[in-house]
Amino acid sequence: MKELEGIVILVITSYLVATSIAAPPNILYILSDDIGWNGVSWHNSEVVTPSLQELVDGGVLLEQYYTNSLCTPSRSSLLTGNYAYKMGRQRIVIYAADPTGLSMNYTLLPERLKDAGYATHLVGKWHLGFCNWSYTPTYRGFDSFYGFYKARDSYFYHSDVEFGGYDLRDNEEVAWSDNGTYSMNLFTDRAIEVIRSHESSDQPFFLYLAPQSVHSPYEVPPKYEDFYPQIADERRRKYLAAVTAMDEGIGRVLNVLKETGKYNNTIIVWSTDNGGVEIVPDNNTPLRGWKATMMEGGSRVPAIIHSPLLESTPRVEHGLVHVVDWHNTLLSAIGITDLPNNDGLNQWEYIRTGTVPSPRKEFIYNLDDMYGTGVIDGGIRVGKWKFVMGWMMYTNETGPWLFNLEDDPNETTNLYEIEPVIAAQLEARLLEELPSMLPADTHLPDLSCDPANFGGAWSPGWCDAK
Repeated sequence: MKELEGIVILVITSYLVATSIAAPPNILYILSDDIGWNGVSWHNSEVVTPSLQELVDGGVLLEQYYTNSLCTPSRSSLLTGNYAYKMGRQRIVIYAADPTGLSMNYTLLPERLKDAGYATHLVGKWHLGFCNWSYTPTYRGFDSFYGFYKARDSYFYHSDVEFGGYDLRDNEEVAWSDNGTYSMNLFTDRAIEVIRSHESSDQPFFLYLAPQSVHSPYEVPPKYEDFYPQIADERRRKYLAAVTAMDEGIGRVLNVLKETGKYNNTIIVWSTDNGGVEIVPDNNTPLRGWKATMMEGGSRVPAIIHSPLLESTPRVEHGLVHVVDWHNTLLSAIGITDLPNNDGLNQWEYIRTGTVPSPRKEFIYNLDDMYGTGVIDGGIRVGKWKFVMGWMMYTNETGPWLFNLEDDPNETTNLYEIEPVIAAQLEARLLEELPSMLPADTHLPDLSCDPANFGGAWSPGWCDAK
């Protein structure tokens, strides 16, 4: 295996040298949580995010970038390169008591990068299932894991805010000693440790940094609220304070990349996993909708890529890019030419040069047979047109809708009855995908998960992997 890894690294290095790159680039992929369109400095001057702004000012800003509208579906698509509806992950997140996880049928991005000679590390949120050890990060391609399995935990005490149970791991061990420390500080410190551990090594690394910020509950050290004295709404103030705390941590990580000499050979991607939530005012302004909906506020999100490998920076790109694209795009960026057959498109030349158009002309927002009723819930974008059918989850609205996003990016005017031919064409294209849709992988809660059965911590060992 070591000989094979050496051959792969040699081939990739030869490619990179031929393209004027000295060594295989490191990859730092930062995936924040629930940050809305209006929660970053380049969309809202009120927001204090100087570290992210630094990446924007020296990188490529992707202004037509889309994710899924919920955490688990987006993370599944990122790591597999597949649409969520093709994996049964389209309907809802994986809850703590769900006896399931991201299917073992898929090869994940860290596994492919390990095969290419990379060291692989996850710091932060997993949220792809943990009921069986086989579903957990160090069994899915990560050399190391420091973070949490679930979603809605206390930022300081790392326990489920509703049901209790501790949820912080250092590899497979429960990290009891870190109880009481703010999660972004913990994740920043561990990310820095990972980078410093590679300071004198030629082995490239993939660091997937997935902060808890800014998922509810909105907890943040009070000093960060001082940046927003003008905001009266407490949820909005704490939300933005948490964004700023996260940005400060990212800044510390960037500084260590520079100190160790890794910055100039690292591809840095930052995005968020879905749009902002409804309960935080102005979260996605001016986009319509919020997390868990197929309106633009649910899945059109801010995204940046920064690297010395990029040409003609800074620049802003408006071509379509979807979260499924990163899998193949990052593999291409490190010199791999035999890319997996998945839903992702190789966007590397488009992002790297800006001289060719985005290869993506359409994408599927989501596709589901709601609770086996035969009522299809789905959405598709083709060029400037967006078509949505079914029941709009969490808004109690029923479609269909047709929008011209070029003229009406905020979805103010439903053109379904005005442009029936276009609507029919997009509906037909969407329904062509039904044969590839898997039934949603949803389950009744399994009380075997009770942390009391595992010494007070949320732990694997109570379901079979599949």
